Amino acid sequence: MLTVDNYIDSIKANLEKNSDLLVGNLKKIITYNYFSEIDLLDFTAFIEPANFGISIRMFSTDREANEVFYEGNDTTVFAGSVDVIPDVTYYQLIDNSFDD
Repeated sequence: MLTVDNYIDSIKANLEKNSDLLVGNLKKIITYNYFSEIDLLDFTAFIEPANFGISIRMFSTDREANEVFYEGNDTTVFAGSVDVIPDVTYYQLIDNSFDD
């Protein structure tokens, strides 16, 4: 039988499977050579309820929350957005979850 506790436990277990990927990507992100006009880094989680997916994307922004881009020629300078974690499944529906 599907209960709230079972649902939460399943979400925790599925997200924990991707924690190493998340930590690794965050460690890489802190080493970026950020464009000097970036004021804030905005991390946004996107939920796809139809397939129980979640992704996290980082955006470089100014103080007014406008995304900042770098249009120069230095390929080592970062500005824009990047996936912190791609679309991963946070819950798997089991057919017999609704039985009883």
